[in-house]
Amino acid sequence: MVEAGDRSCYQFLLDCTDEYGEYACVQHFGKSYDRSRVLSDIDSLAAYLKIELGLKPGDVYTVFMPTTVQSIIAFYAMNKVGIIANFVHPLLPPEGLREIIRDVNSKGIMVLDLLYKKYTDVINESGLPILVCHSSDYAGFLKGSGAKLGEGLIKRAYPKIANREEYLSALNRFRRANVKPSCDCDAPAVYLNGGGTTGKSKTIKLTSRAINELVSRVSVLDRIHQPGIEAEIVVLPLFHCFGLCVAIHMAMCNAARIIPMMQFDAKLFNKLMHKNKIVGIVGIPSMFKKLMEEKHFDGKHLKDLRVLFCGGDDASQAMLDEFNSYLEKYNAPGRLRQGYGLTEVGSVCSTCSTDNYKPNSIGTALEGVEMQIWDDEHRQLPNGSIGEIAVSGPTIMTGYYAPGAAEDEGLYTDANGKKWVLSGDLGYRDDEGFFFFSGRKKRVIIISGYNVYPGDIEKKLSEFSFVKEVCCVKGFQNGKQIIRMYVSFCEKGDRSEFKKKMLACIEEHFSKFSLPREIIVVDSLPQTPLMKIDFMKLTQNNPEDEVYRPAAALAYESEDSTAEAKRQEAKASAEGPMIA
Repeated sequence: MVEAGDRSCYQFLLDCTDEYGEYACVQHFGKSYDRSRVLSDIDSLAAYLKIELGLKPGDVYTVFMPTTVQSIIAFYAMNKVGIIANFVHPLLPPEGLREIIRDVNSKGIMVLDLLYKKYTDVINESGLPILVCHSSDYAGFLKGSGAKLGEGLIKRAYPKIANREEYLSALNRFRRANVKPSCDCDAPAVYLNGGGTTGKSKTIKLTSRAINELVSRVSVLDRIHQPGIEAEIVVLPLFHCFGLCVAIHMAMCNAARIIPMMQFDAKLFNKLMHKNKIVGIVGIPSMFKKLMEEKHFDGKHLKDLRVLFCGGDDASQAMLDEFNSYLEKYNAPGRLRQGYGLTEVGSVCSTCSTDNYKPNSIGTALEGVEMQIWDDEHRQLPNGSIGEIAVSGPTIMTGYYAPGAAEDEGLYTDANGKKWVLSGDLGYRDDEGFFFFSGRKKRVIIISGYNVYPGDIEKKLSEFSFVKEVCCVKGFQNGKQIIRMYVSFCEKGDRSEFKKKMLACIEEHFSKFSLPREIIVVDSLPQTPLMKIDFMKLTQNNPEDEVYRPAAALAYESEDSTAEAKRQEAKASAEGPMIA
């Protein structure tokens, strides 16, 4: 792969894949499209945006789409002419879409016909030009009368969208137009709307240089051997930085055949693995877990897997080991390893490779990326000490976007002028340079002055085969902070026995302060749009399901009360009698 250099993401794609000539670049519903067709569509869409809409470098255009061929084309088309791609979750509430397109001063919206029904009022109120995409745009065998009938029904059933243009119509009108590339690789290339390191929603600015630097570092772990034949199924969306940078841009620049999925479906995913030579999977822990639950997951089709990345959430070692046992069974060259990152650092800053890893570790820092563990005063802590993970390097964001905000909003600048992202995550580094994740800083629960890290407890309990999901959150009981544990079980059995095993595990591996005083059993735990457990929602809920108060926790509560009484008695003795 070429060096990142002073290239846009569009130019980086051209340069990385030029040596391979023609090959199958993307696939949709079984139909493949060669590199030349994909580049032609990118050029045509870029011409539409620049000539028809009159957009200029630095203008913002919103892509309100799931993972599709069109959304991939849109990223490179906008990047070619310097337009900032504002990727938005396609299931965001209408008011959320209204706020985002207003705040970033979006100049237009791309939307999928199947999804826009409830957003019609917001879209029409915006007065912006709308580019409507259809599932049949790239589905060759759906081009017949059935597809046309289906699209006709959608148009009649859905409210009318003003200022609309059909995606293929726009491309076809600009087939022979090829506008000159004009992109500053150090200007914002994308706006990604994430949670921010403080928990409040933020719009994160990433440049082409940062994205390309990330891809050039991660791609050294493996390369595609047979362009157009070796394929990768892409589920993660473009509004997810891990999806945009690693699952899509890295795979595209490696000359893989991309098979996008609009929504994760474990059954369909496994079918695609049987029918295609899948060599890479980029996903989050819950996705890999659901894949293994499918009855057709096990098989010889796993033998080609070698490019595997697990991120976006903390993965249990038990899940990784189980997945890798399948790969070992069929002598697959790759192994599923965990990494770490966040949108603010370009999605990945540390990773384990197939051979360079430690159990439970999030890996070592990427080449050229600096990771440190800091205390609250921004001082580096010694190895083995838990503190906040801080990251610096060429892959980090330029800052958060907000009207009137500083260019580097959200970054910390040290005494030497170096900029850092303060992750909001806790972890530690060992003497060999491997990092370990301890949980979100804001999730630390303080019990009697002792720091309890819920992530460590959850990871350990997830090793039980009967545990489907588990989440420890802060609760209150008699005015004191307690640990409240929510759990769902994936096996039928004696729930009392399950709880005893979980408590015994906590007592064996953690301090007494880590024991939950309440265990709430639920059918399933709430999830965020990115398929992570929504622990914030759990902290806001009162337990209404099956509540269990462990005897061990009751004993600890009694012990704690006795200790508190002794402290108060000692304090009163030291202060002497009160004189009115």
